[in-house]
Amino acid sequence: MHFCLILFFFAFLLTPGFADDTAWNCQQDKNSKEWVCSGEKAPPPADEPLVQKPVPPAPAEVKETTVTESAPTPIPETQVEVKTKPQPQAEAKSELQPKAVAEKPIPVQATVTHKAITVKENLRQEDTRQAGWHCKAADGSQDWNCNLTGPDPKGQARPVATKEYGFSLVAPAFDAKQEQVFGSLASQLKYDPWANCSVEPGVAPSRFTPGRHLRDVSPLDVNADYGEVFDNEISSYEGNVEITRADQHSLSNTAQYDSVSQTLDLQGEVYYSEDNLSIYSNSANLKLAQDQATLRNVQFINPSAPLRGRAAAAYRESKSLSRYKDVAYTTCPPGNTDWVVHASDLKVNDATGKGAAKNAWVEFKGTPVFYSPYLSFPVDNRRLSGFLAPSYGNTQLGGFHATVPYYWNIAPNYDATFKPRYYTKRGLMLAGDFRLLTPYSNSKLGLEVVPNDQERHISRFLGSFKNTSQFGQHISSNLDLNYVSDKEYFGELGNALSFPNFSHIRSTADLGYRDRSKGISLVGRLENYQTIDKTLTGHKRPYRRLPQVNLDLDHAFDFMPLNAALDGEYVYFQHQNLVNGQRLNIKPSISSPLHNEWGFLTPKVSLQHTDYQLSEKNSADPNNVPKNWPGAVTRTLPIFSMDSGMTFERDLGSAGSSMKHTIEPRLFYLYIPRKDQTNIPLFDTSNYDLWFSNLFRENRFSGTDRVQDANQITAALTTRLIDPESGRERLKFNIGQIFYFQNREVTAPIRIRNLPDFVMVPEEGFETPPETESVSPLIAELSSEFTEHWSGETGIQWNPETNDIVRGKAVLHFVDESERILNLGFHYRRTDLVERTLIANQNIWQQSAADNNYNPLTDPAVLHSNDLVQSDVSFRWPLLDNWYAIGRWQYSWLYNNTQETFLGVEKENCCWRFRLIGRRYINNINTVNSANTQLAEGTSQSGVFFQVELKGLTGLGERLDTFLEQSIFGYRSRQNELTTP
Repeated sequence: MHFCLILFFFAFLLTPGFADDTAWNCQQDKNSKEWVCSGEKAPPPADEPLVQKPVPPAPAEVKETTVTESAPTPIPETQVEVKTKPQPQAEAKSELQPKAVAEKPIPVQATVTHKAITVKENLRQEDTRQAGWHCKAADGSQDWNCNLTGPDPKGQARPVATKEYGFSLVAPAFDAKQEQVFGSLASQLKYDPWANCSVEPGVAPSRFTPGRHLRDVSPLDVNADYGEVFDNEISSYEGNVEITRADQHSLSNTAQYDSVSQTLDLQGEVYYSEDNLSIYSNSANLKLAQDQATLRNVQFINPSAPLRGRAAAAYRESKSLSRYKDVAYTTCPPGNTDWVVHASDLKVNDATGKGAAKNAWVEFKGTPVFYSPYLSFPVDNRRLSGFLAPSYGNTQLGGFHATVPYYWNIAPNYDATFKPRYYTKRGLMLAGDFRLLTPYSNSKLGLEVVPNDQERHISRFLGSFKNTSQFGQHISSNLDLNYVSDKEYFGELGNALSFPNFSHIRSTADLGYRDRSKGISLVGRLENYQTIDKTLTGHKRPYRRLPQVNLDLDHAFDFMPLNAALDGEYVYFQHQNLVNGQRLNIKPSISSPLHNEWGFLTPKVSLQHTDYQLSEKNSADPNNVPKNWPGAVTRTLPIFSMDSGMTFERDLGSAGSSMKHTIEPRLFYLYIPRKDQTNIPLFDTSNYDLWFSNLFRENRFSGTDRVQDANQITAALTTRLIDPESGRERLKFNIGQIFYFQNREVTAPIRIRNLPDFVMVPEEGFETPPETESVSPLIAELSSEFTEHWSGETGIQWNPETNDIVRGKAVLHFVDESERILNLGFHYRRTDLVERTLIANQNIWQQSAADNNYNPLTDPAVLHSNDLVQSDVSFRWPLLDNWYAIGRWQYSWLYNNTQETFLGVEKENCCWRFRLIGRRYINNINTVNSANTQLAEGTSQSGVFFQVELKGLTGLGERLDTFLEQSIFGYRSRQNELTTP
């Protein structure tokens, strides 16, 4: 709990201050029945709950008076000089004798400077300017309809609604008068702390510049209606006493300052404000030398929290120790008391960073929901041992689970969190993590253990270790190690919010040297995968990289347009069921980028050399030659490319509404000679999915096990409509196509999914047939930011050889300031690659399939295993009274099945948040191997999750922020939430 927010009101103990307190005088006109209100410094009506300020009597003619006093025993560093300046009508002057005291109070304007105190008293000038309001009762409403006449010294006009309180088991924490005082306190601050709920806790808006650092060099100015100075020691002021120093500002009815004891007494409706605090109190006694103070009936606002509250009494016992009686506080804005914390006694120690409360209880929506006779908590960013907020959840396979974490602050640079969790279907899980922070590294060790799973009757565990280290300016390392006891762990014991649709657990360790100024990057890496998808066995599992070393060099010459680069890699691939191999790849290149504002031309020449040393599976001996593969393979290929483009632009429309229109043609030529590469196994290579951005790649394969043969040119055109004021692309259209001058005979084998086990499949997969088309599919993409809130994109690929649409997508986004979100998407992918590959490899699978009376060419689950027809809808939409519906629905039209869905509600304002969602998804999706079925199989999982958070205090339930941000495009979680270790 962040009781540290209360601490900021200790700063007033150094010196008090205030801002203006203007009252309104309203009368009803008997003829027009309208209310006429004027703003002036006058006492409000007797029944007005606002603070009353005395009105000084009209002063008589006053002569300018100068008083100079010298005490018998001079006070060090203290001087008093009093000057009074007459009103305009006063002309007479007189001089008083030392130690003389005025027979009656003199209206003054005083300026006081501590340590060298100077008092200048001037007659207070009354401001004759007045602002007026005309108000009348609105028809059929309890509100007032007010219109402003003339300048308004208090701000803009607005209707004032009558506050209606709903059902409550307890009396409101703050009555109407206190709420009005909070409104006055908020108006004195430099910025509205509740204006933007996304402000991070403890951080003022970037536009605000604090003035705390000016206190030591700024004088203490005192303005008052009347002032007296006695024996050059005691100063007394009455009537609208206003004290200002730097960012500190106070106002009170009376003030007395004793320069000997350095005691300041403020009495009668004391207001005080500074950069990070605004306070109201009946009285304040400040002992400046001892750093002690006593305040009665205190109300305060801390804008950096933001937090507001009250206390019957506040005692400042030392610079670091404070005590409070009968405390109530909340982070809700004035007028809202959805949750309030109460405590009979509160003690805060700044030196130790600890606080303690007695008889503390939490009120939510007028209902007590929590009580504790004693609470201990941190008051700043220092971590303290103790229990954290519990969390709850429910999953179909794990049952209901609850967690009560305990945080152990072992030392300033290392700590631990114990998170035992109980599942109603699985039993007890012992979990925790350990963190270590050093000047050069950051480490975290996590462990989860289920000693006895009640369903499986086995022990299960999950372990992880993460480390990031920086050794000097250029050398760094990263570790991310993970291991799980069994393949079903995440599906049965994992959180259903953690996106468990993955098939492998990745572990990596790398050490690198990077110097971007010199264009040098050298990284060594170890990479391992643990497969948890039961359908992926044998050759379907990925290779391990033990190790991998990458060297990248890049240098641009200053005296001429020439760039030189080198891409180098060494990697050792290991697999339990497939051939092992060591691969060395070196690719030097030289390019000459020529460009200006209307176009560019970049010729580039590369030479790619790759060397393989192959060995039998599970063997590190390169001489152990595997079956069907040579022991060593070498490949060297030259690569030439030339990229060119031009930009034409003009302004469309008239001045003030013009748009910038561009036309950007682009040509990309690529030549790579053909080389047979069928004797090279595939370690990490596959085909890129073809979209507009991939039309300009030098290789249509990922990885380096295949280098395409190419003699082709890409022709593309981009046109844009750009708003010159905002830079927003109102419209962007891309169209492009590749023209081939030869067939592409270098292909990559594929492993066809969903084939039955009895079908004979080579370990390396089926070899795909050569591509003979003369042109690629025609690709067109259109995107637009229609307005500030609407945007969309769409794309389509048309194959002129087959006259078919082979790719398609359409996405529409709506996001506005009120956080309404709507996303509609549709994705389409069709390919005949599987069918063509099966036909080209009939001699391999035909006999085994015939023995089982099975033909994969008639099985839609096989032929469409690489296809995708899916819609995606996500939203966040208002319902009623700041309640929002949130949800997502992913549906596969190919398999007639819902792949992912969740639906819930949330409500969030500046002081609390509530979320409730139910989720259902399919994990480890695989299609049924049936000739007449296109359904998807997988582990079906569902769960219900909720989150309740009282901002600035604590929260219950699962953290849903990351899940919603990843699931709903445009969703942004507010950042002023409680930070836990």
